[in-house]
Amino acid sequence: MTHSSLQIPPPSITPPAIPRGVADFFGGAAQARRQAESALRQLARLWAYTEIIPPTFEYADTLAGEAGSQLAAELYRFLDRDGRTLALRPDLTIPTARIAGSKLYDQALPQRFFYTGSAFRYEELRGGRQREFLQAGVELIGAGGADADAEVLALAVQALQALGLPKFRFSLGHLGYFHGLLAHLALAPAEIARVQAALDRKSHDEVADLAAELRLPPPERQTLLGLLDLIGSLESDTLARAQKLARNQKMQDAVQRLQAISQRLHHYAVHHAFMVDLADVRGMDYYTGITFKAYTSQMGSSIVNGGRYDNLVGHFGPPRPAVGCAFYLDRILLAQRRQLGPPPDPRPDLFIHPCACAQYVALAQQSRAAGLITALALGPESPSTAAASLRCTCDGGAILERPGQPPQRFAVGEWPHIVAELKSLGS
Repeated sequence: MTHSSLQIPPPSITPPAIPRGVADFFGGAAQARRQAESALRQLARLWAYTEIIPPTFEYADTLAGEAGSQLAAELYRFLDRDGRTLALRPDLTIPTARIAGSKLYDQALPQRFFYTGSAFRYEELRGGRQREFLQAGVELIGAGGADADAEVLALAVQALQALGLPKFRFSLGHLGYFHGLLAHLALAPAEIARVQAALDRKSHDEVADLAAELRLPPPERQTLLGLLDLIGSLESDTLARAQKLARNQKMQDAVQRLQAISQRLHHYAVHHAFMVDLADVRGMDYYTGITFKAYTSQMGSSIVNGGRYDNLVGHFGPPRPAVGCAFYLDRILLAQRRQLGPPPDPRPDLFIHPCACAQYVALAQQSRAAGLITALALGPESPSTAAASLRCTCDGGAILERPGQPPQRFAVGEWPHIVAELKSLGS
């Protein structure tokens, strides 16, 4: 898989293959990835999140032990020369929790971290999924209240806005509601897995058949089936209906937490981006509270995943509450291409032609110092591939050419002023 304009090699050359699930990025696609990373890094900095850079691979036991069964099965494992089993990181949340728990446990709380980098999973290739994918994310560690949840949710909305995605919608749930119901029903692990799978498929008939097979009493059957109807906007009566269906305090607590978060999302003016979905019960095993995902049109997979994981950091050090989310940048950029078209390939602001007097070097240095993307015309470049071109006349003067305008002649000493003009006009 490649990303940029189509390039057909000569018939005599067979392009080397690359493994399924990885991709080459160049031209506009490569630039779009870096710009997305930069936009998220800047936003995270403004929200006081500091960057953290975990290693690309770690001991497999460290990653697999906290990842949950599905994610552990998708690890890329290999042996080092000492015979120890290593694995490529399947996400960056677990390494961040390891660092916070084992190395930063004595630092002031809360701690806010931002990261970006490749992650690796051997998973089915569908819905924009890749086996090597670019992930960015934020983790807020050491704060357990609704304000912390709302901060991460609001930041996630602003991040997608900063990336220029036209339309998206967040699905917000709380695993405490489902776990409270499971405690009330006292189901066996195998039965829980079947209930989760049926709810994940959003099939009323399948859930009804399963409830009958499990011989649930009518009130419990009604509550289980009612999960599939607990979907709606924060402005709807979804949370009020969830409160009526709650069978114990754990379920009530989950609803009250979502109500508190909803109030805070109104304060951030981002509540319109969220739908409540208490039937969304499929998540990584380390999530303990709210869970959320973001979706956009023309994509079959979520583009943001997140939630609260209050038990994860404690596996590596002192227990700490935590909440965070991951942005799947490859899926986000694929959605942008499908919705808005491919990104343009990068081009210079200015071509400068070499000359006999070598004045072109000083002209190029002055242009770059002023912030113009400047390339030397070393081959058969077309003038149309740059916003302007410059030629030194080797007599103290130069000629600037811009499409649709007459050539502009000036003295070399005037170039800094002309560069400033070009910058103000957007080249």
